Amino acid sequence: MTPIEIALLLLLVHGALGAVDTFVHHEWLERLPRRPFAAHELALHAARSLSFVLIFGGLAWLEWRGAWGWVLLGLLGVETILTLADSVVEDRTRVLRASERINHMLLAINTGAYTAFVGWQVVAEWRHAPTALVPTRHPLLSELLTACAVVIAVWVVRDALAARRLQSARPDDDALAGPTLRTG
Repeated sequence: MTPIEIALLLLLVHGALGAVDTFVHHEWLERLPRRPFAAHELALHAARSLSFVLIFGGLAWLEWRGAWGWVLLGLLGVETILTLADSVVEDRTRVLRASERINHMLLAINTGAYTAFVGWQVVAEWRHAPTALVPTRHPLLSELLTACAVVIAVWVVRDALAARRLQSARPDDDALAGPTLRTG
């Protein structure tokens, strides 16, 4: 199995963990799209999800050769920065349930793993090739990653619209005032 194939499998794991986080924690338990304090968090989710659309869809069907490999690594870096910002905003606005905190830790470990394998592919193989986005296909993985990218794209729109709606409905002085924090 090549480094990129391992990275693609890890991205599928990431998609599954992200789906649990989104559907169970953000939508069902916390109902973030209905909570005014969550506007900034949802905006960050939309931006981060947009980077995932590009990462999932781009790696499913393209080899990022030459300078494009460095662009891909930059995109992974942007996603990491957005995730770190999201973590800070979450800590300022709400207390995460234990299950959500654990899921975030698993996502972080997985991010490190797939980023390492993508980095390995870029440094060991793709950087030596002429700069080009070369069409490729990884049987079944490409299709599954594309399905993930489509679902994530829907959530980009959903989170962006919810963030915009909540931001316009919220008084400015309540920008960081979250709900009453749970103590147990």
